[in-house]
Amino acid sequence: MDWDLKEELRDCLVAAAPYGGPIALLRNPGRKEKLASARPVLEIYSASGVPLASLLWKSGPMVSLGWSAEEELLCVQEDGVVLVYGLHGDFRRHFSMGNEVLQNRVLDARIFHTEFGSGVAILTGAHRFTLSANVGDLKLRRMPEVPGLQSAPSCWTTVCQDRVAHVLLAVGPDLYLLDHAACSAVIPPGLAPGVSSFLQMAVSFTYRHLALFTDTGYIWMGTASLKEKLCEFNCNIRAPPKQMVWCSRPRSKERAVVVAWERRLMVVGDAPEGIQYPWRAAGGTLTKLRFVLDEDSYLVPELDGVRIFSRSTHEFLHEVPVASEEIFKIASMAPGALLLEAQKEY
Repeated sequence: MDWDLKEELRDCLVAAAPYGGPIALLRNPGRKEKLASARPVLEIYSASGVPLASLLWKSGPMVSLGWSAEEELLCVQEDGVVLVYGLHGDFRRHFSMGNEVLQNRVLDARIFHTEFGSGVAILTGAHRFTLSANVGDLKLRRMPEVPGLQSAPSCWTTVCQDRVAHVLLAVGPDLYLLDHAACSAVIPPGLAPGVSSFLQMAVSFTYRHLALFTDTGYIWMGTASLKEKLCEFNCNIRAPPKQMVWCSRPRSKERAVVVAWERRLMVVGDAPEGIQYPWRAAGGTLTKLRFVLDEDSYLVPELDGVRIFSRSTHEFLHEVPVASEEIFKIASMAPGALLLEAQKEY
């Protein structure tokens, strides 16, 4: 990376645009003691860490950052106002998520992408959800109340089903799916018994698959509709992960989830031959792959893999393409392998 960061990534609000897009950073005042006169600085970098913009943040306290599909930076404030900036830090516009959000403040927010555009989902201090599926054509929807919800859910995310954005949240051992009309309790099929809480959840880039991390250390993987189970793993770690994202390629039958703790990365998948280490190794039955991270890192899910960046490096983790595997695996007789061997001999 070309940047020279003085702060750890965990001390910042971080957002990276999809498709190898830019990275935005804002020091989080809630994580560190700061002088009353000091103001955080919003910085925008290219994917390789080249500075694109830097501006002193003079507006209200920020809760979340995210990029739209048009590479506009959405800054969600505590009062429910969303400020929109361009790639080079130029202010574009602002909009409010409604009076209910203003009165109860923002506890958490998600920026998500659908076929209709980029949306914003808000969790308020009253433990209610408000979302807009397209910030370009702002139409606010206040989601139904979750019965008995007295505190913030342990984890939640947005799910796009049947061309409609939903909110999936966990309250203790229960999962609820919110749409514009109703709150429905849902049960993941084949979930191991003994679960008292869900600690993390992740939806795939295309909204087809869902992963759930439980307090028993199990990772459940299935369809986002919660109608089919793909597999389940016991990772033997009960601490809540910092991030969990999907890692898959378009039209591939192999599916994997990347889970990150402070200095540890784990990849679990349902590949028939198992996930192999290093990148091209002999076949085996390994289904869990562990990496030790030298630095605090941040995961960015992509359509064909996962970007992993830290203060010094930016890497890409992905499934080895079938063509590469056929060419380079040991004793391969595929046409590509024979052609490569002939080229070497020539």
